[in-house]
Amino acid sequence: MASRRGSSAACLLWLLLLWSGDHGCQAQRAGCKSVHYDLVFLLDTSSSVGKEGFEKVRQWVANLVDTFEVGADRTRVGVVRYSDRPATAFELDHFGSRAEVRAAARRLTYHGGNTNTGDALRYITRHSFSPRAGGRPGDRAFKQVAILLTDGRSQDLVLAAATAAHRAGIRIFAVGVGQALREELEEIASEPKAAHIFHVSDFDAIDKIRGTLRRRLCESEWGPAAWGGTRGGEASVRVARP
Repeated sequence: MASRRGSSAACLLWLLLLWSGDHGCQAQRAGCKSVHYDLVFLLDTSSSVGKEGFEKVRQWVANLVDTFEVGADRTRVGVVRYSDRPATAFELDHFGSRAEVRAAARRLTYHGGNTNTGDALRYITRHSFSPRAGGRPGDRAFKQVAILLTDGRSQDLVLAAATAAHRAGIRIFAVGVGQALREELEEIASEPKAAHIFHVSDFDAIDKIRGTLRRRLCESEWGPAAWGGTRGGEASVRVARP
C-alpha cells in the first residue's frame, strides 16, 4: 500500500512539474508576443564581414524576428545596412507579417567597404524611426529599439552619434563580433551596459547569443531590475569559440 501511495505521489509530482513547465513556457512566449517595438537592425556590411559572415547574419536576423508578432499595430521591423554609408534595406512599415520580414532578411545583399558606424547611428536617429519611415515615436505603447551588429573598429567617431540616439529615446543593443572593440561597444550601447552589450568570437557564434538577446527583448520592463544588469558592468554574454 505504501508503495502504491509513493508511486501515486511521484506521478502527481511529475504531472505538476510538467504542467507548470509547459505553462511557464507558454507564459514566456505570451509575454514576448505582447511586447511590441519599432525595431531596426543596423548591420555592418563592410569588407571585413565577408559574404560568408553576412550569410550567417541574414539567418540570425530572420531567426530573431520569430520573437515578435509583426504587424501594423504590433512590432514593426526595419533593416539598415552600412559600410561607407548607411542604406535602408526596408523601412519599418514596409512589411506587415513575420513571414515577409523573415523572407526579406534572407534576401539582404552584402556590400563591402569601410566601417562608418557613427554615420550609421546618425542615420537611424534622424530617419529610420521617423513617422515617414513607419516609426511611431509619439506612441508610448511602442518602444524604439536598435540592434547594431559590427565586426570591427569604426572608422569614424561613435560616441556623439550614440548619445544623440539615446537622447532620442532609442535603446541600442550592441553586438560585437571578433575584433570589435569593447570600448566602442560601451559607447554605443544603452544602459545598463551589461544588459545591452554582447561579444562573440566569430560569426559562427552569433546564434549562441540569440536566446539571451531574445529574452531581453521580450522583457516588458526595462532596466537593471528586469535584467539583473548593473551600470557599466561587464558584458553579460561573452561567447568563446568552442
